[in-house]
Amino acid sequence: MALRLAPDVVASLRPDMDITRQRLVGRVTAMTRRAARTGRQASDLHDFSREIGPTTFACESSPVTAALYARLAAEDVAEVEAAAREHPELAGLLDASTESGHRQRVIINSALWLRVQPVIDKLGLDRHDPPEVVHAMARGPLAVAGGLYEADLIVDALVSAGVDPDALETALDFGCSSGRVVRVLSRLWPETRWLGCDPNAQAIGWARESIPSAEFFVNAGHPPLPIGDATLDLVYAVSIWSPFSVSAGIQWFDEMHRVIRPGGTLLFTTHGLQSIASLQATGHRSTQELAEARDWLYRRGWWYAADFAGRGDAGIVDPEWGTSLLSPEWVLDQLCPKWRVLEYAIGRNQDNQDVYVVERV
Repeated sequence: MALRLAPDVVASLRPDMDITRQRLVGRVTAMTRRAARTGRQASDLHDFSREIGPTTFACESSPVTAALYARLAAEDVAEVEAAAREHPELAGLLDASTESGHRQRVIINSALWLRVQPVIDKLGLDRHDPPEVVHAMARGPLAVAGGLYEADLIVDALVSAGVDPDALETALDFGCSSGRVVRVLSRLWPETRWLGCDPNAQAIGWARESIPSAEFFVNAGHPPLPIGDATLDLVYAVSIWSPFSVSAGIQWFDEMHRVIRPGGTLLFTTHGLQSIASLQATGHRSTQELAEARDWLYRRGWWYAADFAGRGDAGIVDPEWGTSLLSPEWVLDQLCPKWRVLEYAIGRNQDNQDVYVVERV
């Protein structure tokens, strides 16, 4: 059972179209019902793989990584590769890198991990090495250059949606942790005023001291943000709606509408139907939970488990903090017509989370 977006629906997601909630949600809901008419209940199925895998953006070029890699000469790359071959872990990463963007990210990270200073000077990056007591979304040899993968995803998604990164005056990394993504973007777009916020005060404190190219502040677990109305050109939030309860998620969508200017952009990722297949592959959820999640997504549009209520996660203790899965119908029903959909890609983030780019109306 899978949600398949027909070509006419995909076409309607282009930025030059005025998408109404009734038209788009109606089409997606109709396709969901057709997909569900298989004579079987989702709870009876133990194979949660999908007919269609992750989809791509209109533009896919890993632009951030490519721009950094272009600063290196052939001899620089050869020097890093030779040094990496002396370390089995890095050599294995190089050998496993068949896609050009991923291989370039391995080279860049290896240069910083091995402290190849002449190459580091050309890249213009600092190592991202928060201590173990400070929260970080990733660590190790593929994280030391910052969030290259996420930065590529963000810029590819924006360009696909018709948003010019060069035109951004003020942008916010919502839920930035210790700043690994904004660290990279602020180096390539220094004319933009970059902000980062997170409820984890310790991570924000480290980012303030370590990343002078951006401004950081601690935000509460619930709105409002300490930002004026219609202040921002862009907010991006990678895996931030994933832990919100349904009510908290709606509150934060409303807050994004307040702080983003008309015509501005919100880019966010959510767990969706593709995530059920991913959770089965990783074994992070039981068959019973996955069956329930798929039933709820088709019937109600959302599923939520209060995984961290009372005990906290990443320094955040909030009764409305857990694991959330959202269907595109539910997301669109909440956003439209106050937002216009510019781009949508199923499972595009790590073959798991759906990516949305929407314009504030």
